[in-house]
Amino acid sequence: MLALRPAHRLAQVNYAPRVFAFAFSLLVLQALMIERGLSAWLLFFGVLQFLVYPHLAYLHARVAPDSRRAELRNLAADSMMLGIWAAQLHFALWPSCGLFAAVCLNNATTGGLKRFGCGAALFAGAAAAWGAVLGYSFEPQTGPLVSGLCLAGIVAYTSWIGTIVYRQNKHLIRARDAVRSSEEQSRFIAEHAGDFVAVLDANARFLYASASHRVHFAGEAVREGGDWLALVHPDDRERARNFLRYMTTSRSGERVGLRMLSAHGPSRVLECDGNPASDHRGNGETVILVCRDVTARARAEIDLLLAAHAFDGLSDGVLISDGSGRVEYVNKAYADLTGYEPGEVVGRTVNDLRSALQSGQLFEEIWRAVGRTGSWHGQFKEPRKDGRVVSVRASVSAVRNKNGAATHYVWVIASDTREHAAARSA
Repeated sequence: MLALRPAHRLAQVNYAPRVFAFAFSLLVLQALMIERGLSAWLLFFGVLQFLVYPHLAYLHARVAPDSRRAELRNLAADSMMLGIWAAQLHFALWPSCGLFAAVCLNNATTGGLKRFGCGAALFAGAAAAWGAVLGYSFEPQTGPLVSGLCLAGIVAYTSWIGTIVYRQNKHLIRARDAVRSSEEQSRFIAEHAGDFVAVLDANARFLYASASHRVHFAGEAVREGGDWLALVHPDDRERARNFLRYMTTSRSGERVGLRMLSAHGPSRVLECDGNPASDHRGNGETVILVCRDVTARARAEIDLLLAAHAFDGLSDGVLISDGSGRVEYVNKAYADLTGYEPGEVVGRTVNDLRSALQSGQLFEEIWRAVGRTGSWHGQFKEPRKDGRVVSVRASVSAVRNKNGAATHYVWVIASDTREHAAARSA
């Protein structure tokens, strides 16, 4: 059983005009037969040619492995068969002109001058060969009916094909405009985004660098053909090479943090997301990098680690949360006081401590005091992990940036010595 698949767009576009042109040619043939009294057998072969063949040609384009190539063979067959009909009709002027015009128009719109020449040559060769078989007989004159039908058919068919070409060109222009607009939008985003967007070749040379590169790096360094690795801190270059090598060999994305040498001031810390890309031949020859400047975050993490190292030696419990109240650090003394390991506390919000306070009102009082004066001092009940409740002395201080916004809160918590004393005396 034949497997029918969608025909190539060329075959789909040609199907309706071919059916119309061949059916109209049968009408002209009938008019010419009446005018000249031709044999009825000619009408039989005309029905096969002009009514059945267009559908067989379309079926051929649907079952062939290469639908486009099949349609080009159909056009070649059209040219030869119409040339034979021109000779069979003794080169009647208007029918022959109509058939030849259709052949030239179809081939020219399909493949330009090359296809035009091929179609014209096949038409002329088939007509000459069939004329040689029949013996050349020229009867160019046609009556008003045949001439009028041929003229109307040429105008109608040419207009139809012209309309099809116009619509295709219109769609093509719209598609190109859409692609151009998309490219411009992508470039605009890349040029104005804060991220560093770059395209590197297989040798880590710049094929493209967004404008953000020129803010922090020398213009010569990020020009097309510049060495991306030269921007990486010497101590990180081997990691950067391994980062690129891994992507090109595994064909998968990768992320790495690298120190980059800035043209203005200290080095920057960039978090780089890389993805390999293939060119039109399918070779993995380029890498697309999207890097974010995380210098401030890296410095904050270092500061937090230094502070944590200092707090680890304190006997009082220390809890540090960010500006939204999410816990980032607790020291060993806090873990000993509450019985919770640091991993059980870090990542939770300070609002989780609400149950640890004597009342919600006290919790609100703490935040009002911190917001007003920057700190709060007092006492509250702290539940331990084992269910016991201890009384603690606490102070809460806000850490503000240069704009006055609270970026962190530091809680210092210590056991109430008076409670311990009472417990010992009992």
